[in-house]
Formats: sequence, structure tokens, C-alpha cells
Amino acid sequence: MPPFAAAPKIASKRSVWFACMAPVGAYDESVYTGGFVCARRLRSRGGAKWKTMFCPPSDRRFSPFFTSIFPIISFAFETFLPNPGDYSFLYTGDASNLTTKWWITSENVTENGMYGQKGILYNETIWRAFKGTILVSVACALLAGSIGTMIGYAVSKNRRSRWANYVNSVAFLPYLMPSIAVGVAFFILFSTEKLNLFNTYTLLIIVGTVKYIPFASRSSLNSMLQLSGEIEEAAIIQNIPWIKRMTRIIIPIQKSSIISGFLLPFMTCLRELSLFMLLCVQGFILSTTLDYFDEMGLYAFSSGINLILIVTILVCNTLVNKITGASLDKGIGG
Repeated sequence: MPPFAAAPKIASKRSVWFACMAPVGAYDESVYTGGFVCARRLRSRGGAKWKTMFCPPSDRRFSPFFTSIFPIISFAFETFLPNPGDYSFLYTGDASNLTTKWWITSENVTENGMYGQKGILYNETIWRAFKGTILVSVACALLAGSIGTMIGYAVSKNRRSRWANYVNSVAFLPYLMPSIAVGVAFFILFSTEKLNLFNTYTLLIIVGTVKYIPFASRSSLNSMLQLSGEIEEAAIIQNIPWIKRMTRIIIPIQKSSIISGFLLPFMTCLRELSLFMLLCVQGFILSTTLDYFDEMGLYAFSSGINLILIVTILVCNTLVNKITGASLDKGIGG
């Protein structure tokens, strides 16, 4: 008899528990249900013995809340607290304990813990850094996505070649290196007297492109391997140029996967800190600006910047999904 046949179900409004049978013996054979081990049979020479135990099934409703929704709510609340961690309004029920000074203060105020900073909506440093972050992210996404697509295409067409495996391995190498190590290497290379690109968007774009090529190349390679070779061979027989084969045949067929290869570098670059922290001053891009306000003790500003980054990523992902049908939540290279 299957272990589930003898498992009575005890239900309530909020939870469901399964009474499962736990074995006693030497050989282990497990049965999984709902994300938890519901029954386990241990066979021995004398047969199998079972005893009743209770194990809860997984509830997928709580996991997204605590990993995705709750952090966003927490960041939002932090920007309305008069002092960091002061959640007194929750047990007093007095909404006057909340404040909007971190958002709408339009003057340089030294009191009330503002340290001479304007509110987030009027803070030129934050919005200048936001524009710089968007510029770097878009440039890195376009360059890394284009180079990665070409690498994926070349490797897929010559997958049995030793050079193709070499190119694929070299393209994946930046992913294996820590971000701060990549930043240090480029800091040493481009911070000399003859070649000084420190604190420039050019340096950030170069470093970001090199770091994020593996994301795009892996996504492109997976999508190209799913494409039948006969499709392009038929176009070659018709003497269709390579650029037309790419733009009118290959890219339209694998549009979602290729766009995902552009989208991942963009979103990763938006929130990157360790890669860029040695290559520019604080306030140059949004992630280093967040670090700057953390050092000042303006944690509400840091939470507000986190909230801006999260909303930007969600909006961009939603727009790309609506326009092209590509989205990171549908997988990469699939």
C-alpha cells in the first residue's frame, strides 16, 4: 500500500497537516509531497515498520511575501520614520509619528537630522546620480548584450571546434571573478598618468561591459542551440546575406531569449556597487550615493534610493514584457 493511502488528513482553515508514516529499518526510500518529506520507508530483512508522524506541506504564498514584498514595504516605511527604526506608530496607532521630511524638504536644513541635505524629491545629488546610473546601465546592456549575442552565435555554429570552446570559456571568465577584483584590476589599469579614466562614465561602461558579457553570452548560446540549423541553411542557399539572416530570421525567432540577455546586464548594473566603488567618487552613480548617505547616517535616504532602484527595475521589466514579451521571470535562454 502506498504511504499516502494510510495518511489521514487533518485540515484547518489556515494550515493542512498530513499524518505520514515514518519507517524503522535500514534502507531509505523517501516520498516527497508539497515540498516536504511526507513518508519515508526504511527496508530491512524483516520487512518495513511504520509509525505515524506529522509534517506540514509547503505554502508558497508566504515565501514571495517575505523575500519580495516585505523588503519593499520595509524600505518604504523607513523613509517615513522620524528616526531610523522608530516604529512607535505601530503600537500607538498615531499616524502623526510619521514624517515626510525625508522626501519633500526643499531647503538645506541642518536641524531635524537632515545634515544640510534636501529631501529625496529635491536632492540634486540623488537625481544626477540616477541619470548617470541609467546612462551606464543602458550602455552596458547594449554593448554586453550585442557582444554576448555574437559570442553565443559563433560558439553555437562551431560548437565542436576547440577554438569555440576556448572563446566560450574566456567569455565566461569574468563571471567567476569577484566584482571588486575586476574593479581593482581596471582601477590599476586606467588610473595612471598617461591613461587616467578615473571617475568617468567611459570607465564604468568598459568595466560593466566586460563583467556582464557572460550573462548575455550564456543566454544567447542557450537560445541559439535551440534553433535548428536547417533554418539558416535554407537562407544561405537563397544567398541571403548574414546581416539579413540575423535581423529577419534568427533574432525574430529567438527574440525573447535575446532580449533577456540585454535585460539582465541592465538590471544588474542598476544596483551594482562593489564593481564600481573604486572607479568613481561617491555621488557619481546611485549605488555609491547610497553608500555615501549610509556613512552620513541618513538611513532614510538609503532606503529611499533602494526603493527608487527597485521601482525602476520593476517598471523596466514590466515595460519590456508588455512591448516584446521578454521577461526575466520567464527564464533566460529558454
